[in-house]
Amino acid sequence: MATMNPVAVTFERILVPTDFSEISQRALEYAKVIAKLGNSELLLIHVTPPIDLITPPEAAWVDLSEVQSLHEEQLEQSCAAVRSEGFRTQAISVTGPLYEELLSTVKQYKADLIVLGTHGKRGLERLLLGSDAEAVLRQAHCPVLSVGPAVPHLQDKAWRIREIVCAMTLEPRSAEVVAYAHKLAGLHQAELVLFHVKSSNDVEDEADWVSFEEAFYRYVPEDFGKRSQLRTRVASSPGTSIVDLAKQRGSDLIVMGAHPASSVATHLARGTAAKVVAEAPCPVMTLLQS
Repeated sequence: MATMNPVAVTFERILVPTDFSEISQRALEYAKVIAKLGNSELLLIHVTPPIDLITPPEAAWVDLSEVQSLHEEQLEQSCAAVRSEGFRTQAISVTGPLYEELLSTVKQYKADLIVLGTHGKRGLERLLLGSDAEAVLRQAHCPVLSVGPAVPHLQDKAWRIREIVCAMTLEPRSAEVVAYAHKLAGLHQAELVLFHVKSSNDVEDEADWVSFEEAFYRYVPEDFGKRSQLRTRVASSPGTSIVDLAKQRGSDLIVMGAHPASSVATHLARGTAAKVVAEAPCPVMTLLQS
């Protein structure tokens, strides 16, 4: 499991990638809601792809320095607009592979959260914030909030976290993600619903629950309050996915673990977390699991 404090769910610095598209603008709106709650600083980052040495003839006339200058100007304008709303904002412009630069920036600026938009496409269509988004959520050592294509536009609407659905198994390593979601729900005074992921060959008994609960309470401080009844929070049925459950209940946030993978693997086939992001009716927060 990645090193992180599952009890600290406030964010001092939020990294928001932008390519100036509607998709990234929608993610920024959700980032602003979170930033406002914790007086967080918003780090708006634009990543310019590295120069392709094999340049097609029709693109030979493009002045890359001019394009980069234009993007930097757009980034400054975006920051100025967000700053005018009362947010602390910083513009970051870098050049290189998107996911590598984002992960590097997280370390350099000590970002606590990444909020990114993704179109959730697959195959050859998985460009920019598609496959790169999956590479980030499966390698970043901080929580990643993904705003997928089915997530509604905020515009002037308020996003209030009233219910969180958290995917879990009874493996002890799942306890940290549940503890994080538990604390997040407490912070927002939201209801926590656990979605129990069970494979067809799993045989679970009382010992499994006891082992999981012991692991869970190792992540929750003694003064957090009386122990919650985790088992009463489980809501799942055969054939129901976490996306189905979130749609049925009108949930505001999905929290789940993401398994690490190489960037090559994330550009070939979508993992479970990426599939959820592509279909979820609400933002999805992922935390890296070993």
